[in-house]
Amino acid sequence: MAKKNEITKNTKFYKKEMRKWESRILISLIIIIIGIVCFYLLHLSINNWEFSNLSLNAYDFSKFSFLSPFVFYLTFSVRQFNHYKKQLDLYKLKATDFEFISQNRILERIDSELNLKYKNVS
Repeated sequence: MAKKNEITKNTKFYKKEMRKWESRILISLIIIIIGIVCFYLLHLSINNWEFSNLSLNAYDFSKFSFLSPFVFYLTFSVRQFNHYKKQLDLYKLKATDFEFISQNRILERIDSELNLKYKNVS
């Protein structure tokens, strides 16, 4: 029974951690998208809101470097999420195996008790 409690406790822990990293991934993506949109709007405002004169040079793309910490954090968050996802899958598999083994033991015990009853009747 202690093994089952440990498995369910760890499963709950990994589910909670996955939700935490999912929210961090979402926040990072939103910050990156907002940063790109703000950069584009700033670039448009500098060109007097004329789309025909809008040209982005390689120098302009270097201005995106202020978003690089968020990109690195996003990749870290994704790696952490994948790690916790693998661990959660592992504990779900352990829980399934534990249930199968415990049910198999119960069936073996019932079978042995039935065999003893029928041997005593004969």
